[in-house]
Amino acid sequence: MESTPDPAPAPPPTCRVFFEELLKSDFFVKENGETFLVTPTCARCNRLFGVGEVKEVEKRGNITKIKISDSTATLNIYTDKVFGLGKFLAFVGNLHMRVAREGGVKSKDNVLILVEEAGTVEENVRNNWIINTARRSLERIELLRNLFLEKKALPKKEWMKEAVEHYAIDDDKLDFWGCVALNAVTGVWQNYSKTTKEMVLEVLEESKKRSMKRVNLMEELKKKGLMEEWVEEVIDELVAEGRCYEPEVGVVKVVEDGNI
Repeated sequence: MESTPDPAPAPPPTCRVFFEELLKSDFFVKENGETFLVTPTCARCNRLFGVGEVKEVEKRGNITKIKISDSTATLNIYTDKVFGLGKFLAFVGNLHMRVAREGGVKSKDNVLILVEEAGTVEENVRNNWIINTARRSLERIELLRNLFLEKKALPKKEWMKEAVEHYAIDDDKLDFWGCVALNAVTGVWQNYSKTTKEMVLEVLEESKKRSMKRVNLMEELKKKGLMEEWVEEVIDELVAEGRCYEPEVGVVKVVEDGNI
């Protein structure tokens, strides 16, 4: 009876960090024969899931160098495919430590990112990535505050102790990375709020009475790929600004000629 070969080991999970943090990371640890990059908020990465806007494409033989921005910084990734400028791109990339050049001079980028898979996505996917990455960043920051600054507990993992020493992590540096995360979310919200307000008004204008039940309005906007949680806030802002009002509970109507 032939034996069944053991299944191939699953690849390590992907990490999510903002590009600015990744570019300022230069601490590497080895574990079970694999090399991991540890960032200033103690994300441990050797595979990255990122989403950003394509800013520059440079074809080099069979390899394409892509400059991609997540709004915090622009990152270089390398793939065998070509993507158009201005497109939003989601990718999974393997991180490889750069070897020092002759004379001991290192590249300005500490890691080389080779794309494993990639594809174009809608802007709302990029927005969701920013929100989720900010949440994870803030969770790591809070953990570091508890472990190292408030002395509530000592880390059991040696690589975390070493990373804290390597980056000389203190309260000010954690505040800085917290601001990076919050600013990224704020930027997304400002753009999202402006464009979503226009879409809300457009849907209302197209309705017969320039009004709709809030639940029906939400359904129409969700079909356009908008996130329900944020649409609620945008509708409330339009009401607060006097551009819409609610003639009855659960109904949203456009203000005509500036008068209700």
